[in-house]
Amino acid sequence: MASFNTAAGCFLASALFAMVVGKVSNALVDPHHLEKPAIAVSDAEPEPAAGAKPAEVPPIAPMLAKANADHGKQLYTKLCTTCHTDDKGGPNKVGPNLWDIVGRKKGSHPGFSYSSGVEAKGGDWSYEDLNHWLLKPSAFIKGTKMAFVGLPKEQERADVIAYLRTMNDSPPPLPDPNAAPAPESKPENKPAAPPEKK
Repeated sequence: MASFNTAAGCFLASALFAMVVGKVSNALVDPHHLEKPAIAVSDAEPEPAAGAKPAEVPPIAPMLAKANADHGKQLYTKLCTTCHTDDKGGPNKVGPNLWDIVGRKKGSHPGFSYSSGVEAKGGDWSYEDLNHWLLKPSAFIKGTKMAFVGLPKEQERADVIAYLRTMNDSPPPLPDPNAAPAPESKPENKPAAPPEKK
């Protein structure tokens, strides 16, 4: 019994000593608290640096030439069917029906309320536009309501596009995989006209 009392006394003395040391150290050292966190955490995407060009997206034509529409259907079923239907005459869901999407005018499916960004984008859903859209919808069209984060793998995007192409009565022809991408238009630098002689 004496040994138990001795052990209990030692334990209580140690705990009391630790508590006293903690109180004294807090009284001697006043930690400086920052007014703002040193690292700000934000859900917003980082803005590109001033003058930085967005990353180039390679043309999808070479990947479409070897695309696997069956694999694209598997990806579509896994990733897209919660929000979209793809059967002819199918209903709109959270997103519009995707039958005939390849070559269709953007923001034009009847009965679906598109975001202003999609309506303002203009043009048709070309293979290249679908490629950019599937890579990252929010980067391709600002203000889109589509929450899909995107498919980073180029071949997977090509496979999904190849599958969507089959959901079409008369899909546009596939682009030439060997065609060079269109050069960026640059302002012409014409030499200044020589001054007129008087």
